[in-house]
Amino acid sequence: MTRMIQCGVSELNITPPLGSSIPGYFEDRTSTGIKDELFAKSLIIESAGKTLAILAIDCIDLDSDIVKRIRDRVYAYTGIPPSCVMVSATHTHTGPPVQAGFVDSYDASYISFMVQKAADAAILAFNSRREARIGFGSGQEGSIAFNRRYFMKDGRFATNPGVLNPLIDRAAGPIDPEVAVIRIDDMAGNPIGIVTNYACHTDAVGGTEYSADYPGKLAAVLKQLLGINTASLFLMGASGNINHIDVSGQFPIVPNHYLTMGTILAGEVMKVREAVIPSGQAITLAAKQVFFSVAHRKPSQPDIQAAQELLKAGTETRIEQIFAQLALEVDASEETCSEVELQLLRIGELAVVGLPGELFVEFGLEIKRKSPFKYTIVNELCNGSATGYVSTREAYEQGGYEPRITKRSKLAVEAGEQFVQQAMKALHELRGIRHST
Repeated sequence: MTRMIQCGVSELNITPPLGSSIPGYFEDRTSTGIKDELFAKSLIIESAGKTLAILAIDCIDLDSDIVKRIRDRVYAYTGIPPSCVMVSATHTHTGPPVQAGFVDSYDASYISFMVQKAADAAILAFNSRREARIGFGSGQEGSIAFNRRYFMKDGRFATNPGVLNPLIDRAAGPIDPEVAVIRIDDMAGNPIGIVTNYACHTDAVGGTEYSADYPGKLAAVLKQLLGINTASLFLMGASGNINHIDVSGQFPIVPNHYLTMGTILAGEVMKVREAVIPSGQAITLAAKQVFFSVAHRKPSQPDIQAAQELLKAGTETRIEQIFAQLALEVDASEETCSEVELQLLRIGELAVVGLPGELFVEFGLEIKRKSPFKYTIVNELCNGSATGYVSTREAYEQGGYEPRITKRSKLAVEAGEQFVQQAMKALHELRGIRHST
C-alpha cells in the first residue's frame, strides 16, 4: 500500500486586550480597537515517518527565547523535534506587545499567553492531521509592492521620500513580485489550508487598532472562496527595503489600503492555487539547522561624537535623538556578535529557507535564483536569532533609514552575504548535491 501524506492545520486567536502597547514606530501606541483579529497559525506535514511544523504568528518579530518556548511546548506534546519546527512572524506593525525597540512594547504576561497559543496551534494541527494532497505553484504580482529606497536628483539618498516628490530620480533596487503558493487539500479535494509567500512590508495600516494588515485580508478573502475552515498561513519574503508606497502616485494609497492589497494578492493566490494539481503520494520531508556567528557593527568615532553633540544640543527631532541614543548604547555594549540560526525545510520539490531579521530583497532574489529546488520560499523574520535590517553593502554606503545602527539593527556589513552563502550550502546539502564554494 502506498504511503500517503498527512496534514493538519489550526489557527488560534492571539489578539491582546485593548490598552496594550503596539510596537513598530518611534512612539508608544496604546491599542484602542480591533480592525481584524490576530492569529497564530500552523501547518503540520507528515510523510514517510517525518513530520514538519510551520507556524506563522501575527506579530512584528520574535526573539529567540520566545521561539524556544514555543518549540519546547510543541515537542512536549507532539514529539516533533525543535529542528523541525519553523516559527515566523508576519511583521504586522499593528500587532501585539512582543518587542523592545525604539520604545518598549514588551509585555511578559502577554508573551506567555502567545507562546501557549502558538504552540497549541501546532499541537491541534498535529492532532487533527489526516490524509491529504499537497502541491506547489508560483505566480507574479508586481502592482502592490515597491522598493522604498531612492536616488535623489540633488545627490541625496532617501528612504520613502514621499509621493510625487519632484526630486526623486530612480529606485535604488528591485522588488520580488513572486507569489509562491502551497495548496493543501483533503483526499476528497476539499481545501484544508493554503500557504502564501510574498515580499512586502506589512505596514499599510497604522493607527492604534489591531490588524494583521494585508495578510489578514488575504486570509479573509481566501476563507470566503475556499471555506471558513481553510487556514491561510502567510510567510514574509525578503522585504527589508520593500513596502506598499508607490511614489509615482499611479497606485494611490486610499483609506484601508491594506484591504485593496489583500484582495489583489488573493486574486493571484487563487489563480496559482487553481492551476496546481496536488498529489497525495509520499514525498521527501527533511529539516536542517545551521548555526553560525555574525559580527556586530559599531558606530565610528565621528558618529559617536556627532551623537553626543546632538544629544547635548537637544535641538534635533525626537527621532534623531532616539537614533543618537541608540548608537551610543550599541557603542557601550560588550556584545560583539550574534549566533544566527538558518533553518531549512524540504517538502518534496519545495525548499523553505528560514532566516532571521529583515533581509533586503536582493538577498532573497539571489537565494531563489541559485537554489537547486524547483520551488524556493525565503521566509524572513524566522526563529528570532537576530533582529533588524540586513542591508546590502551598497545600502550601507548609500545611507538612508535601514542601515542605521540600533540595538536591533547592528549586524555587520557582510551579514547578508553570509546568509546567502550559508543558505546555498545548506540547500545543496538538503538536495543531496555537493556544493562548491
